[in-house]
Amino acid sequence: TAAQTSDFKQPGDAIYVLGGTWREMAGSEAATELGLKGGRVPHVDASNAMLRYRAVNALMGQRSISACHDCSDGGLAVALAEMCIGGRLGANIDLDAVPAMEDMTLTELLYSESASRLIVSVRPVLAMILDMLGSWQICRRIGTVTDDNTLTMTRGGVTVLQESVDDLTTAFKRTLDW
Repeated sequence: TAAQTSDFKQPGDAIYVLGGTWREMAGSEAATELGLKGGRVPHVDASNAMLRYRAVNALMGQRSISACHDCSDGGLAVALAEMCIGGRLGANIDLDAVPAMEDMTLTELLYSESASRLIVSVRPVLAMILDMLGSWQICRRIGTVTDDNTLTMTRGGVTVLQESVDDLTTAFKRTLDW
């Protein structure tokens, strides 16, 4: 096996989400920040999660994955921001490609803390491996790593978020500045 860091490494790398997203924001970081009540807590589908983790572990062992981050605290949006911050690289993300397992609001899609989800990036020549993984696991290509220092997310062809990595870094560090 091989360890893998979470920071994006190379512009042009393909970005994938492994695992489904449900409307599971109860107890989430975003629900706390936004004062949201109710909702469902994340559930774990252990048998599918184990298959997913084994596949990712095998790909890491072959040095096929260039970055990997879980989608727990803060959900998809926070994980992608952290990957951009760590690598000082941007990303173009198509939120319509995110495997949403039910109808959900933009807030739910971005901040749901559904369990057992991973974001990975791979070199373009290895994207076919992840595309094939998607034939038996929930695995969808959602975007590309960029060198423009901007995290851009679109939904329905409309830009819903566009922030510089520098601004994301400042916001991230501010939460640690007690």
